[in-house]
Amino acid sequence: MRGKNASASNMSLELEIAWERTSTLGEGPIWYQDSLYWVDIREGKVLRYTPSTGEKEIWEIGIQVGTVVPRSSGGLILATENGFMAFDPRTGSQEVLDSPSKDSMNGRFNDGKCDPLGNLLAGTIGSDKNGGFFRLNKKGKCEQLFDGVGCSNGLTWWENAFYYIDSGNKRVDKFDYHQETGDISNRRMAFSTESLPGVPDGMAIDTQGNLWIAFFNGNRVVCFDRDTGEILEEIPLPVPRVTACAFGGDDLGDLYITTASVGMSEEELGRHPQSGNLFVCRPGAVGIPANAFEG
Repeated sequence: MRGKNASASNMSLELEIAWERTSTLGEGPIWYQDSLYWVDIREGKVLRYTPSTGEKEIWEIGIQVGTVVPRSSGGLILATENGFMAFDPRTGSQEVLDSPSKDSMNGRFNDGKCDPLGNLLAGTIGSDKNGGFFRLNKKGKCEQLFDGVGCSNGLTWWENAFYYIDSGNKRVDKFDYHQETGDISNRRMAFSTESLPGVPDGMAIDTQGNLWIAFFNGNRVVCFDRDTGEILEEIPLPVPRVTACAFGGDDLGDLYITTASVGMSEEELGRHPQSGNLFVCRPGAVGIPANAFEG
């Protein structure tokens, strides 16, 4: 595994296709138990891939879905264009949960994850940076944590810090994370990604605390030192619209990478026919188990 102070490398990784042309706008991968879950936002789908059996499942939700997370008591929690929802894959049942007002959402939900306490945090995509960032707490109540969001994307935690990406800002922000309450405060820039092609999108973290960030229109996943922003690793992909990544597999050593074909012309798709694939590789790092919703 690459150490915290490893230098950037263009070492060749064996990049495999886990599921071909599966998503128009793949996003939000999360490994739980023995499977990878993620969403196709525009098509309103939740997907699951179980590598040990090769099983592939797709559930049609009927509305745009930005986030999927497991619930420890069973089923899934979704953040959608209409707010938070509980979904049971066994029966297909959907239950609307407490959600923000349309005025505070100002768009649809995008990426989200559960914090170490089991609360679900997710932000929205709005025009003119008028979206919001919200928490569905374990009591099932929705709280707005801050506003002024343009395109809410990657988020993760490390000890007493919370890392967050609002893509249009082309940077990673850091908050203080209060481990007893789950509150976040003292927002500041951790490091800038302005010099890199594309915009930062989804984000994962490894056991060394390094941040793995997908770059939309940047053709790559980049691993950063969380404190300095030093580039430790780059994984080039054969598609431009790289949306998110998550560690999975029995040892959490597989890096799954979602991509998109949304908005690409026929000429662009001809040059990048693998757009929309789910990719996987083993970068030499190990991920941290995902948190389930405890509500």
